[in-house]
Amino acid sequence: MLIFATIFGVGFLILILSAIFGHDTDADADGDVDDGTSGPSIFSVKMISLLMVGFGAVSFGVRASSDYTMMVSSLSGIAGAVVIGIVGYFIIRAFYASQASSTITEKDLIGSAARVIDAIPEGSNGQISCVLMGREITYLARSSDGQTIDRGTAVKIISKSGNTVTVEPV
Repeated sequence: MLIFATIFGVGFLILILSAIFGHDTDADADGDVDDGTSGPSIFSVKMISLLMVGFGAVSFGVRASSDYTMMVSSLSGIAGAVVIGIVGYFIIRAFYASQASSTITEKDLIGSAARVIDAIPEGSNGQISCVLMGREITYLARSSDGQTIDRGTAVKIISKSGNTVTVEPV
């Protein structure tokens, strides 16, 4: 019984510490696969600790309240871990989905309309301004054909390399 209580206690402690101190920097053993959902990885610290809490609590409860063997208590704990893990995953996923993201990806940027705020000289850099996700952002900019683009000209962003975008007049 002590082993089940210890697993529950360690899992609960990690879960509490992760909730207080963790966020997007939680340790994670996730692959680089975009499944189109916003939420925690099933291998995140929060999820592993939820599984530990579920296993420890259910196993301890079964063992303490009945004469079942350690094997039956452990199997019950696995079932409890799965149930608590699934419920916890969807709760945590709801929290992740409600958070706003300020990350602007290349996909968001390319094709966007912008305005030249510092003329782009022939073969050199100027500066453009565009509004993305409700924020005005400025970038160093080059002309796609190397020609001069005057201040105030409407342009379209066609690519990005580092902090410099390539634009063409609209």
